[in-house]
Amino acid sequence: MVEVRTGFDPVEHGFRFTNSFHGGEVVGEMARQGRLQELTGLKVPRAVRHLTNLIEGEGFWGTFGLCGGMSWTALDLFRRGEPRPATASIPGSGSQLFSDLVERQADSMRGRDLLERCLVWQLLPDKAPWWMFWSKGIGRLTVEGEWPKLQRDLDSGAPTALTLIRAQGVTMPDKHHQVVATGYDLSGDRAGIHIYDPNHPGSTPSITIDLGDRSVRPRQSPGEAVRGFFVWSPD
Repeated sequence: MVEVRTGFDPVEHGFRFTNSFHGGEVVGEMARQGRLQELTGLKVPRAVRHLTNLIEGEGFWGTFGLCGGMSWTALDLFRRGEPRPATASIPGSGSQLFSDLVERQADSMRGRDLLERCLVWQLLPDKAPWWMFWSKGIGRLTVEGEWPKLQRDLDSGAPTALTLIRAQGVTMPDKHHQVVATGYDLSGDRAGIHIYDPNHPGSTPSITIDLGDRSVRPRQSPGEAVRGFFVWSPD
């Protein structure tokens, strides 16, 4: 058994609040930061920005997640040696923490790069059939391409952000998720990746993957679906 840990402890360094934010406040903050155009690829007229601000307090938008912002901000604080904010309450519009989370969420999207990559991965099968010689399934991409990158980072003591692919086929990519890998256990071909998951504050979930079988999906505790993952960490 090989056990590798970085210094990042999800209970100590992860945020104490859950990943559930007022959608109108998120969109309004992105508009104020000028990030909507780079994320959508569309020029956002001034009238639309004003409309966004007017209705951000209404229930029109629902609830949004900022898993990328929470993961990247937690990594930022860890790398700088700064403690995470003590609050267990979800920060709202007007707070510096909320602004920072929205900013890092937009950063984590890297324009439209993350969306485009997720769309490609979700269209791929778990295991490519023999006749799909030009492509690999998600299993091979994860095991052969992404696991070695992740393992090198964790072996060097660096916690690393991952994007988890959860959806399959032609669907909205909002089901995909960003987390922080903090260490791993390796026994034979079985790897258990320890993570900070913004959806589960105060806990230490893990992703189990069979490195010897490219057709078997990884499994995440406490039960969310995972088809594969790729390294997607701040520079």
